[in-house]
Amino acid sequence: MMKLCSHCHQPLPELRAGVRLSPLKAHIFDVIKRADSNGITIEDINAICFNGRASAVNVRNHIHQINDALAGTDFEIRGGAPGMVGYFHIVKRHWNAVP
Repeated sequence: MMKLCSHCHQPLPELRAGVRLSPLKAHIFDVIKRADSNGITIEDINAICFNGRASAVNVRNHIHQINDALAGTDFEIRGGAPGMVGYFHIVKRHWNAVP
């Protein structure tokens, strides 16, 4: 259930991995997270989050925007193949120490 501001009745941003996401982006994050290590395809994300009405490019853009928001965290969404295709899943980021 979407939480609304008690003053202006606008949807409140939701926290995922410590960052604020819009309700739609939080839903996409949750769908990918529920897929666990098996991952989920763009087509499945589209069917679940957009009732099949979005293009693959639109879904990928949302994933890129979520990754931009997650940039300072330990998590990111990755596709199973280069170019943001295949099965998407949430992975823990590997930080490299700067020498």
